[in-house]
Amino acid sequence: MSYELVFWRQATMMSQSSKTTYEALTINRPVEGLSDLPIDEVLSEIAASFPNSQRESNGSEEWLGWSSADGEDSFRVTWSSQHFRVECHHLPLDQVNRLVKIGEKFSCPLYDPQTGERFRFSNS
Repeated sequence: MSYELVFWRQATMMSQSSKTTYEALTINRPVEGLSDLPIDEVLSEIAASFPNSQRESNGSEEWLGWSSADGEDSFRVTWSSQHFRVECHHLPLDQVNRLVKIGEKFSCPLYDPQTGERFRFSNS
């Protein structure tokens, strides 16, 4: 079973809902009010936190993938200039939290499309 995590950075107050923003990003439509992200820096941070991750491509698609040594846990990161999305497969909470912290480092709070909630930054 997969679980999706999505991250973006707002540059201005927005009138549209987080769900509407997510839906636009899902179809690779630019969203007014979002900042472009330093995607290479974000991917480098993820790769540093998850050794053995690999950036791969297949035609016009590109992603960063990671699997645990036993192959039980994995994720795939896809992105646009305004967001990054992590599709998690059987990922333990501590590893999910590492990804959330990376989002926070780039001022991108988590949006959880399974619950429709956009989280605020933690105080830790």
